[in-house]
Formats: sequence, C-alpha cells, structure tokens
Amino acid sequence: MSKKQDVLIQPLAHFHGGLVLRHHKKMSCTAPLQHAGIPDELLVSIKANRGHVSEPVVQIGDKVLKGQVIAYPIHPFGAVFHAPTSGRVTAINSANSASQDALPGACISIQTDGQDQWVTPPETIELPSTANAIIKKIRAAGIIGMGGAGFPTHVKYDQSSPPTSTTIIINGAECEPYISCDERLMLDHPQDIIKGTLWLLKAAHSKRAIIAIEDNIGGVKKRLEAEIKQLKLKQQGWHITVVKVPTIYPTGGEKQLIKVLTGKEVPSGQTPLSLGIIMQNVATAKAVYDAIELHKPLIERVVTVTGDVVAEPRNYTALIGTPFNYLLNLAACDFTAMDKLVIGGPMMGYAMPHAEIGLEKTTNCLLALPAESTKPEIEAMPCIRCGDCVKACPQELLPQQLLWYINGNDQQNDLEKARDHHVFDCIECGACSWVCPSHINLVDFYRFAKSELTYMDHKKAKAQAAKQRHDDRAARLERIKAERQAKRRSKTAQLADKKSAQKEISAVLSRIKQQSNNKQTDE
Repeated sequence: MSKKQDVLIQPLAHFHGGLVLRHHKKMSCTAPLQHAGIPDELLVSIKANRGHVSEPVVQIGDKVLKGQVIAYPIHPFGAVFHAPTSGRVTAINSANSASQDALPGACISIQTDGQDQWVTPPETIELPSTANAIIKKIRAAGIIGMGGAGFPTHVKYDQSSPPTSTTIIINGAECEPYISCDERLMLDHPQDIIKGTLWLLKAAHSKRAIIAIEDNIGGVKKRLEAEIKQLKLKQQGWHITVVKVPTIYPTGGEKQLIKVLTGKEVPSGQTPLSLGIIMQNVATAKAVYDAIELHKPLIERVVTVTGDVVAEPRNYTALIGTPFNYLLNLAACDFTAMDKLVIGGPMMGYAMPHAEIGLEKTTNCLLALPAESTKPEIEAMPCIRCGDCVKACPQELLPQQLLWYINGNDQQNDLEKARDHHVFDCIECGACSWVCPSHINLVDFYRFAKSELTYMDHKKAKAQAAKQRHDDRAARLERIKAERQAKRRSKTAQLADKKSAQKEISAVLSRIKQQSNNKQTDE
C-alpha cells in the first residue's frame, strides 16, 4: 500500500464538538437477525429522497408478484419500487409516510396472499461486466441510501466526468443510541457486505474502500477481516480496510466520518465527490450484492425494534411496507405504556402520529418510548449566549448567531444572513439543542430557516422564470413585428419593381409602335 493510500486513514483525525452518549444498543443486538414474516397487508410508500414520488404502474385489483415493478420514477432522484411479496393491490392513495414530517404521500396497499410467489426470474443471471452495467442494475433494483436521506445510489456513480481516483467509504458507524441494525447486519452477513463493496468499487473504477465501524463494537472487525482474507482480495489488488473510529456522536455523519478518516473537510455546499470520496451505508452495500448476484431488488431491510416499552427488542429483516404495529407486536411492545413512537434514534429521530404506517427503505429503527423516557416539554428561555452550542456543533457553525438572525425583525434579510452563516451546512444532529441550558430546540429554528429559504429560492426562481418568459415573449413579438415589416417592405419593393418593369415594357412597346407607324407613313 502506498504512502498516499496510508494517509487516508492514518492517523485518525477529530471533528469539532460532538457528544458522548449512552448507547442502549446491547439489548437489541444480542440475538441474530430474524425475518419478520409476511403481514396481512403492506403499505408501500412510493416516495424517495425527501419527496420525489414515483408513478404507479399498477391499478387497484391487480395481482402482483414478488419483485414485480409497481412504480417507476418520474424525477432523476426518484426510485423504482417493487412488490415485496405476492398479493393484490387494494388501494393507491395518500397515507402517512415514515418521513420526517409524516405528511401524507402516495402509497400502494397490497393485500398479501402468503404464497410469496416471485415474478419469473431470468433463466440465467448474468453478472455485469462493465461499470455502466452495474449502475443500471443498481438503478433497476430501486436501491437508495439506506442510512439517511435516501439518495438514489446509482446517481453517485453515474457521473459524466467521475474523479480519476475515488475512495469508497462504507459507513457502519451507528452513532445514535438504540440503533443497532447495521451492527447486526455486519455480524450476520459480512461476506455479502464485502461482495457488495466490490461491486461498488467496480462501478466507481476504484480499488480502495474503507469500512468504518465504531470502536465499541465487538466482533465485527474480526468477521469482516476474515471474509476479506478468505476472498483473497489483497492478492487481487483490492484494498478494503476495516477501521475503528471513536464512538462520539455524530461520528456516523457523512462529513464528520470523512474528517475522521481523511482529515479533510467537505467544502460548504459540495458533496464528498469533490474530494474523490463516495460514502455508502453497509445496508446499501448488502442491497447491491443482493441485486447483482441474487437478482433481488430492494424489497426488504433490517430494522431495529427497541425502546423502554419493548419487552423483546431485536433486529428484524422486514419487507418494505410492513406496518409498524406489526413489527412492534413481534417485539412484544406494550402499546398502553407507549407515549411516543420515534423513527430513528433519540437525537435525530422524529415522532410518528400513529403506528399504522409502512416500513420504508430508509427506516432503520422503531423506538417505542414511555412518557418518563421522552424529553419533557420545558418552556424555552431566552438565549444567555453561553456558547455551549458552539462547542458542541460538529459543523463548527455559530448556532446562537443563527438563532439571532432567524428571530430577526427583517425576516428576509436576516434569513439571508443565516444563509451567509451556512445554515444549510447544519446536519440537524441535535447536539446544540441537547446542551442548551435554556432548553431552546435550536434544530427546529434551523429547519424552519432552511425551509423558508428554500421556498424563497423557489419563488425567486419562479419570478425569474416568469420574467424570462415575458422577455422571451417580448423578443418574439418584436421579431414577428420586424419579420412582418420586412415582408411588407419586400412586397412593396416587389410591387414597385413590377410597376417599373411594366412601365419599361410599355415604353418599349410604345417605341416599337411609334417606329411601326413611322415606317408606314414613309411608305
């Protein structure tokens, strides 16, 4: 391994701020993965990447088979959706989703038949031999980032001018308390993750990958390295390294993990690709292996079902669209004691209005909490500018200054000042809110600012588009007017030329006639 490659992971760097939190993971991670089975009904949300809805290609009453496409994307950042099992489509309507705002979105309901009958597979599975073929397979399988925002995986590789040297980071650093689905997946399917990583490397024309795990995980590094050794990857020129990173929240954040592993910072407003880095979740790597080598689209995922009112917390492999209440029942949840159902962890997770919502491709944890375990709603007090939020912010922002701008009297100008102070770089980790002695939920203010600025940008873009249409119309009318005037001038000139020609002809005829008369007179 070259010195240039070594510097990527040694020595480990540190990001600014962060928190040391209690983990609460052991209770759900002890038992091996268990398949959740087939519920009577699946509620498949066909929304991906924070709101890009796909177009249904099935109708109510249609019989569907496992793996059959039920929705195609109509936006470049949308995703293909497949039937997780066989059954009949009973509804295509709007239902609460497992997204951050839980707003109703397009959902396909499937009444399962229990037969789990696959759509007819190809006679032979041909493994892709080129990067483009791999990317097409990933897209067709509907694979999106399974650790966060749900960005379509194929888009990261389908670049017109990819970097000449790319490092892939497989993110197995689950920094949030309670969530253990990635750890359990690495323990139970290490070879699948390694093989999926190899396919991602081939798609990126790269030879180097880093699998990052937290340093408090026991046994994972040993299992992953054993698979790397067994597959003899080093002898084949592949460099896949398993690296333990400090267990500090939010180490699992994309930008923070890159800083720890490489010492480099992703520039504001840019993606890791600007540094020649592509980051994927371990579950995404497993899904890529399933899609390419097993011809299996993304129709299931591992989800942690845990919480203080769950008697048997564990990790399940569950079909996409499995209702939350079905999974909670499997884990012996005490619904009468449950005060809040959170999707994700206690820091960045968000509460659901009810449990009759379907599992999505990005749903990594169901956290059921009683009233005494949830943070009490304490009335916020004025900011005392203590600076604790500044110390805790992993993005090195100025949370108190952002709050000052967001609460300003001149909303538009002050929000623009918040933009200038990089409010869009906030990853909404909640560290600032956690340490605030005034109990200010700072993240809510930043979310508000980002949504308002996005809406302002949308209005500005619409206004600019309207102005452009007006200018284009005015130019078009002016052009039509000029063309008409030119046509009239041309026609007038033609008429003048015609009259002139007729006069000349008449004059010639008149001379000829005069000459003829003169000749007759002489005779």
